[in-house]
Formats: sequence, C-alpha cells, structure tokens
Amino acid sequence: MANSSERYFPWLRTSKIAHRGLFEAGTEREENTLAAIKAAVDAGLGIEIDVRITADDLIVVFHDETLDRMTNATGHVGRFGLQLLKKHMVGNSGKSMPTLPEALEVINGDVPLFIEIKSSPSIDIQKTCAGVRHCFEGYRGPVAVMSFDPRIIAWFKKYMPSYPRGWVIGREALLSIKDRILSKYVLWKTKPDFLACDINLLPNSLTSNWSSRGLPLLTWTVRTQSHQEIARMYADGMIFETTNSVEAMNDTGSSEGANP
Repeated sequence: MANSSERYFPWLRTSKIAHRGLFEAGTEREENTLAAIKAAVDAGLGIEIDVRITADDLIVVFHDETLDRMTNATGHVGRFGLQLLKKHMVGNSGKSMPTLPEALEVINGDVPLFIEIKSSPSIDIQKTCAGVRHCFEGYRGPVAVMSFDPRIIAWFKKYMPSYPRGWVIGREALLSIKDRILSKYVLWKTKPDFLACDINLLPNSLTSNWSSRGLPLLTWTVRTQSHQEIARMYADGMIFETTNSVEAMNDTGSSEGANP
C-alpha cells in the first residue's frame, strides 16, 4: 500500500481548496463556471472542479450526471454533444458550461487544481480518461486527478503515472467490514497519492492509518465552523464552500494537520 518515496507532491497538502470554484449560487459565479474558477485563482486558493465526458468525447466542467438541476434543459450530459450543451446556460451565470481546456486556460498554472472525474457504470473509462489526459497536454501547472471510481485511478496509474491521483472516499467505502476490506484492496491496487474523505466520516480507521504513514489527506465538503475544526484536526486540507466568500475561511487559519 505504501507509495514510492519518489512520488512527492507537497502541494497536495494545499490547506484551502474552493469546492467547484469559489462559487456563489444564483450569480454569475455559479458552481464550476469560469467566473467561479477565476474568483478562486484571484483569491489564491486551490480549486476543485468536476468533469464529465460528452457524447462527442469532449471533457466539460460540470458536476451532475443530468442537466436538470443546473440548466433549463433535461437529460444526461453524456448524451449530448458539446455544441448542444453550449446552448444551455448554467444557473444564473449567463454562461454555458466550460470545457476543461477553457478552465485550464483561466487557471494558467497559478494555483493547484484538483479534478474529480465523474463516472457511471456504463462510462467508457478509456475514452474518458484519455480525454482528460489530452486536455493536460502543454499544461504546466500543478494538477491532480481524483475519483470515487477505482477504475479511473487505476487507469491513471497505468497510463499517466506522472500525475498525482487520489481516491475520493464516501460512506459506501466504510459501510461494512466487507467494504473496509475492499477499500484496503483498492488502496493496494491503485496506489493513490492522496485521499479525499467525506468530512462526516472523520475520523475513521482507514484515513487515520493513511495519515499515520505521512500521506496527504483532504476532506470535503467543509461548510461550517464545526467542519473546519474537524478538518484542522484530522486532515491536511479542506475542500470548502462558504456563503461568506473567502473572508470566512481566512478567519480560520490554515489546516495543517454529501457529494464532492
């Protein structure tokens, strides 16, 4: 389960990471928009975004599997080509969902970027991961990939090992003894460089053992003062949301020590 000592990415311990960008719902800075991403860059924060593959095998920045919640359209994102998706605005932003290359252009390597690759049982892992890899070509900034799906982590371990990869841990990974044993197998098989665990599951034996070995641990989604206290106690960094913008997080100091 141990990682090679040569795999050293100190920026994985970024203490504050803006969840889906530094967004504000109902404004031009809706989640996962270029405006939210730019706001996080301007604030000097790390950024977490979600990506999905379109019907024409392009990579867009969007969280949900369907368009229903965040646009005026319905249906699965993966059943539409980019040209059709670009006709629908995200929330009240007045803008359509960006592509991953558009997001990378805004970030320009200025802050660490954590990309959660979304999946489903029917997803084509090869096309999705290769599409993300293609977007990275020529990008020089610090970037990591992460996913709930061990198949995605395993793909990057095999085909793109130079990039740090992380496993996102939700409740299903710790539900039973069987699930915990399976989780240990996933860690051994995929050898992630970091974990990102649901704040509501901390502390637990899996992540405590991980941290005891000096490996990076992030937690999501930090929304309250009590969440911040837990994050500072058990994790190296917090993937956060706040209704009071970045100032509320600045008051908490660094952290040393639902669905993302």
